[in-house]
Amino acid sequence: MELLEHEQQVGTDNLGAFILHTIGGLNAKQILEAKLSLLSAYTRVQANILQPKKDKQGAKFKNGQSYKYADLNSVISAIQEASKGIDIAYIQQPIMNGGKSGVRNYILNSKGAIMDFGAYLLDVGGSRPTDAGGALTYSRRYSISSLFGIASEEDTDVQEYQAKPEFVSPNQLAGLTIMYDGKRTDLSTVYAKALAGDALAKQVIKDKGNSVNTKVAIKSINSIYEFNKKLADMEEQEKEKIQQEDQEEINQVAANIIDPPYAETKEFKEQAAKPKKDPFEEAMKKVK
Repeated sequence: MELLEHEQQVGTDNLGAFILHTIGGLNAKQILEAKLSLLSAYTRVQANILQPKKDKQGAKFKNGQSYKYADLNSVISAIQEASKGIDIAYIQQPIMNGGKSGVRNYILNSKGAIMDFGAYLLDVGGSRPTDAGGALTYSRRYSISSLFGIASEEDTDVQEYQAKPEFVSPNQLAGLTIMYDGKRTDLSTVYAKALAGDALAKQVIKDKGNSVNTKVAIKSINSIYEFNKKLADMEEQEKEKIQQEDQEEINQVAANIIDPPYAETKEFKEQAAKPKKDPFEEAMKKVK
């Protein structure tokens, strides 16, 4: 796979979700012809695809509902039938990365053009070899179906999600881990790192490939966080209210010191109402 993983600077195009490039040793005309030929073949195969029958029964969810799907053999047969006589082939390179298993998908032709769709990885979910094999088989079927426009299974994501409990208890959350930076890490720790701005943690938390159990757990952690944040906000508002009331009491005490209460007594008001004699006028009267 060394040839495929080495991208030539000449003849390489980044096209959004995939890279279109060619093998080395081709001139500009050959590069253009190879790419156009592969793109043309790819669209022809997709147009020729006949959707395989979904005749395999999937596992039942907790709510009793199930689903049907087309297995990997049926998907491959559909692609092979649609590509007969067309210069196109595909490679699914198996990949193991930490606790994830999957494939890297390539589509190529005999002229030297290669479409690199990158890796599609899933959480293995266990330590047994069959767990890794199951994740590999699913990623092969799901990714190649997506590349060639095959609907290999019924849309069951909503059913599966709804079949799970809406929330996970704090005790259950304590034992959940997720792959982060190449090793299994407590989900709550990764969530905290994401809140703190860790880019990798954010990517892990938002990864659409996370298992349904992990998604439910993340939803639960988020609900707990939002609840605690609301409590903290209420506590802060209560503190501000108490501080405001204390300040008003302090202001009243200060006002009493500056303008004593006796200013409002009956005697003070009567005295204040009496006409005041002007000392200068009294003195002038005596002179006269």
